[in-house]
Amino acid sequence: MKKFIINQSKRNNMLLLCVIFLFSSNYVFGQNISGKVTTEKGESLSGVSVVLKGTLKGTSSDKDGKYSINANSKDLLLFSFIGYELQEIKINDQKEINVTLREITGRLEEVVVTAENRSVSAQRVPISLELVTGKTIQKQGVTDLLQLQNIAPSLNIVTNTIFNQINIRGVGSNDGSNEMSDQAVTVGIDGEYLNRPVALNASMFDLDRVEVLKGPQGTLYGRNATAGAVNIIAKKPTQATEVEVGANVGNYGTLKLNGAVNLPLGKIAAIRVAGLLSKHDGYRESSGTGAFNGRIDNGNFWAARVGLDINPTKNLNIYVAGEWNKTDQQAPAQYGVALGNIEALKNTVPRTWTTTLPNDFPVATAGFMTIDQSASRGRFSYNFGGVALTYSGGVRKVDMLGYQPLNGFVPETFSFHNDLSYDTQSHELRLNGESAKLSWQVGGFYGKENQDVRRGLVLPSAAGAFGGQVPFLNFFFRDVTSTTSAIFGQATYNVSEKLGFMLGLRNTTDKKTRSGADLASAPFGPPTIIRFFYPNVPTSPTQAGMKPLTGATSENSWNQTTWTAGLEYKADANRMIFAKVSRGYKAGGFDNIGDYDPESLIAYEVGTKNKLVSNKLKLNASFFYYDYTNQQVSVFINTAVGGGIKNAGASTVTGLDIETEYAISKNDRIKLTANFLDAKFKSLRIFTNITVGGAVATEQILDGNRPVQAPTTTLTARYDHDFKVGKGTLNAGIQTLFKSDYYLQPYNLAMDKQEAYTKTDINLTYTTGNGKFDIGVYAQNLEDNRIKTYASVNGGTINIYNWIFGTPRLMGVQANVRF
Repeated sequence: MKKFIINQSKRNNMLLLCVIFLFSSNYVFGQNISGKVTTEKGESLSGVSVVLKGTLKGTSSDKDGKYSINANSKDLLLFSFIGYELQEIKINDQKEINVTLREITGRLEEVVVTAENRSVSAQRVPISLELVTGKTIQKQGVTDLLQLQNIAPSLNIVTNTIFNQINIRGVGSNDGSNEMSDQAVTVGIDGEYLNRPVALNASMFDLDRVEVLKGPQGTLYGRNATAGAVNIIAKKPTQATEVEVGANVGNYGTLKLNGAVNLPLGKIAAIRVAGLLSKHDGYRESSGTGAFNGRIDNGNFWAARVGLDINPTKNLNIYVAGEWNKTDQQAPAQYGVALGNIEALKNTVPRTWTTTLPNDFPVATAGFMTIDQSASRGRFSYNFGGVALTYSGGVRKVDMLGYQPLNGFVPETFSFHNDLSYDTQSHELRLNGESAKLSWQVGGFYGKENQDVRRGLVLPSAAGAFGGQVPFLNFFFRDVTSTTSAIFGQATYNVSEKLGFMLGLRNTTDKKTRSGADLASAPFGPPTIIRFFYPNVPTSPTQAGMKPLTGATSENSWNQTTWTAGLEYKADANRMIFAKVSRGYKAGGFDNIGDYDPESLIAYEVGTKNKLVSNKLKLNASFFYYDYTNQQVSVFINTAVGGGIKNAGASTVTGLDIETEYAISKNDRIKLTANFLDAKFKSLRIFTNITVGGAVATEQILDGNRPVQAPTTTLTARYDHDFKVGKGTLNAGIQTLFKSDYYLQPYNLAMDKQEAYTKTDINLTYTTGNGKFDIGVYAQNLEDNRIKTYASVNGGTINIYNWIFGTPRLMGVQANVRF
């Protein structure tokens, strides 16, 4: 504890010195730059993004195309708008800059990103990333994080019962619901971080873009990660008056309604309100004697966001937002097989056993899942001229209640009761500066999470022994507090106009504490023991029938220094090469069995980004090698203890990412991506019970096995053609995704494998000439493949194999109107 306080004190002192340095220096306050943005036809363009290159400071043009921003004479202004070419203008001594944006005709669109916490073209960032624009998200009907992987192929996202798991390049978190474990892939919305898998069900609506950063993160962002980061950027209020409403109607009773209203509040403020309602009937049918009759796997949620943007002075920007979303639907349906009924599997591990998995299947109950989330976040930035001070952060509250049937067949045998509450906060303070020779940042981060976890394994099959009452086989309370604090910095020094060297450092301290209680006795005991029956759950850790958590670790802390170093070579304005090596870290933890160590990853990467043929062709590629140590792997131990986390030893990932996009003509676009992975565990030996009928856990030697969600080959191909129809445009697009086989468990059993498949999506969208109305039809998963998203095997006395499946073929029509 003393060491933790000393480290924290050092960080506070360093941050204080940075602030003192900032305010004790002489800064040149910029001049006011104003102007108007028009098309080549002289029409005013509203909502054009105007930002200072290399910073997060920006504004947008109003309904008359006018803008105003404070800047210095040496600054560069970036003007970007969907469908128009990016323009970069040096201010010099100009006080009025009028800009004419050219419509993109036969060239590729450039997008400004903030992956380095500064505004710059995505093609000039020395980071491997995948970029998905809000326009693409809306056109392809993406409304949650699970659907994002359809258009961001390096992402692999699966549903693990009621939780989501994210992998990037074969690296991620497969620990599901464990309350003591952190995520290997960080997810943030406008600088507010989502810590728990259940909170990753946040809806995707009214977005500017999503940036998927690959590899270890930490010297640029507040939250450290070993695998990568998913940065979700919402649309911000602008000085343009806008109203947009949309509807989507499809098969399986799909109905999606979305809307947004943007209003200026005088000349210094604006507000934006957006919302989404999404629901569909179940994708599968359950029927049969003693079974739940009807559709299963339904969906139902709504979400809303309010954002306020204020510019009280020329140099100060304030953005605050509130967000709410609610899910109220069935639990994800699982199909299961009782292995104990298969004579040939007695006392064996089902390594080569296979069976046919149906699309529809009977379940005893559909279960339920309700999630209520609310979040507040903000960003405050002050530009001192050459240096900017920025705060970003937020708070989030998540309440989840669910009943998840686990065995996936009739009669109902095992089910899980979940009552979870999470309160999280994250705060980041950062200084950024940029000159011709040096761009740098230094910052501090603090995050805290409080978890109130109440979970229990229900045994419906034993109801007959208790007069029809359904007993709890186990139940536990966990009160967990986790804190993380860090200082970080990164700088790039440009030796020349072409060559730059980059160095980043981070020091992180994590601390975790917990208290709690467990069910004192299993239900099968003397008549005198206290038993609990569903739905009447224990209400307090000190209640009779519960026992305090003893003999297990209750507090621990970890401190790690991570780093990144690299170089970038810009051959010219259209070609660059970068190389870097970085170290990632994820904190350790403890479970009911004992402690587990932090995991770390050293990543080596060489990449190139190119714009060729007069910006008609984009060609990006990256080769990488990951050396992974102490990877945290989740395993099931027994019904009394539940799951635990073990360190895997060593594993490696070698891969190649290729992305190319070509504007064949003014009306034709083609985009191709290829991701190749060679991932395996060099050393993975864990004690678990996957033997059918095995009484105790035994050591499983998994050396050489492939990690979960790591296909060796992922290919995508998309073609778009625009037809001129009257004054409008009809866009026809088709996209095909191919994934080679991959596993859903580290055991690499035959039924853990998802066989190779293709997934084809098409869309046909007509947009009026003024862009105020569009209508289209779409189809997803034309092949109607039944894709596994989850697999789980338990031996011992449970002897059950379970699977969860992805969405079937979806078709529909959608329309959007803008005023």
